[in-house]
Amino acid sequence: MMKNANRSSAMLHLVARRAATALPSLLGVIIVAFALTRALPSDPAAYFAGPAASQQAIEEIRSRLGLDRSLPRQFFTFLGELAQGSFGQSLTTGQPVLEDLVRRLPASLELTLFGLLLSVAIALPLGVLAATHPNSAIDHACRVISTAGVSLPVFFTGLLLVYVFYYLLGWAPAPLGRLDSFSTPPPHLTGFFTIDSVVRGDYQLLATTLAHLALPAMTLGIFALAPLGSVSVCF
Repeated sequence: MMKNANRSSAMLHLVARRAATALPSLLGVIIVAFALTRALPSDPAAYFAGPAASQQAIEEIRSRLGLDRSLPRQFFTFLGELAQGSFGQSLTTGQPVLEDLVRRLPASLELTLFGLLLSVAIALPLGVLAATHPNSAIDHACRVISTAGVSLPVFFTGLLLVYVFYYLLGWAPAPLGRLDSFSTPPPHLTGFFTIDSVVRGDYQLLATTLAHLALPAMTLGIFALAPLGSVSVCF
């Protein structure tokens, strides 16, 4: 019992220490985000009011958004809204940022999950083969792939894959989004197009979804190959 209590105390102490060290970084991110939004040359009040709005309407929206206050008051209001879970309104959609995040989160989770599954499916067998056959061709190939994966920027890898598999070979669909312009998204159940397509029984839509997921998932998977391959070698 004493050992378990000591372990629990040590774990709580470690969590508290990690949380304390994360607070300065979190505060820095909040300050930078606030400063960048205020340093933008565009006027958010004029954007929300629209191009045909009068100056009086723009001033009313500026007052409603709190942009007519001093910067210190705006910052403390910003902190208070963050503490309440309010992230303001998006300049792109005009909707609350939290609603946009919740609506778009399934797409990011689906892509991340498929990228991780792809990297695991490739990295573990290659890592084992490289460890059991040192200095072989597959060992050198693993080193090249791992080095390229962690060295090349993700956006460059994505553009390269699009150029090869879409532009040159024509194997991949056009990189226009989660679906092409001729496909209709499945009814929203989970937000994962793959799962929702299976639940609906629309396997043609599932194939279209997987085709559009392939290149982005490969891009993320290549980036994760090196650490996962190293883990498989260690085991």
